[in-house]
Amino acid sequence: MPAMIGTFLDSYDFSGKTLVPFCTSASDRIDNSLHIFSELCPDANIAEGLTANDDADIEPWLQKTGAV
Repeated sequence: MPAMIGTFLDSYDFSGKTLVPFCTSASDRIDNSLHIFSELCPDANIAEGLTANDDADIEPWLQKTGAV
């Protein structure tokens, strides 16, 4: 996870908020970074993350998270 994302998460209070993490990556899946969200935002609800490399995966994922 880039340092600026860690700094952003550490700079705000996400208590009671829902974070919906996603990324695009050809080499690494988001599963390898999700623990950082829990560590930096322990009182937030962390939704299932998505490595969005295939457009066909996005709409079903958004529906599953309740974003649409």
